[in-house]
Amino acid sequence: MPKAPHDGDRVVLTDPRDIRALAHPARLAIIEALSPGEERTATELASVTGLSPSATSYHLKALEKWGIVKAGQARADGRDRPWKAVGRTIEVDSAAPASTALAEAAILGTFLDRNRAIAIEYLQQEENEPQQWRDMVELAAGDYWLTADELEKAARAIRDVLEPYSGRRRDSRPADSRRVRIARIVVPRTEPASSPRPGPPDPAG
Repeated sequence: MPKAPHDGDRVVLTDPRDIRALAHPARLAIIEALSPGEERTATELASVTGLSPSATSYHLKALEKWGIVKAGQARADGRDRPWKAVGRTIEVDSAAPASTALAEAAILGTFLDRNRAIAIEYLQQEENEPQQWRDMVELAAGDYWLTADELEKAARAIRDVLEPYSGRRRDSRPADSRRVRIARIVVPRTEPASSPRPGPPDPAG
């Protein structure tokens, strides 16, 4: 199985079979746990995947074949190697987008399920949280009329705001910090066929 092409901080997936296989919840959980620059062993990641260390190792080796993660230097005891992400982002790129549509839909479904579970987990115990953190919780969605250029600028602005915090590691983070889930879904809406299209202004109006 060929490894995914690597472009700086990006790992680019082009094969629909690889993209579809990536949709496994355990694999997305592993990628998520390693993405902030963390290094964790299969045993440590087992608590994230909800699987045994051996089953977690199986998924790590699959991700290694695609060039998404790699094994780091063995720790002092030499019994378990830590794993880390190869790049900071994973992207889907295909010359024939239709060939990846079902695979991307599978990943999106797993992505949405995981974010829903994280939100519900928090809300179920929110009453135990300090008020300062409770005040920061935001669950919101909205539609905006944007051109393609405007959408590109808005998406870039969001990425730029979060960029200073993206490289923080567990061992170098501020003492009063905690992991915060910020999920972004940016998709153009599909308008019904009967929806009116904007046209030139009416001179008589």
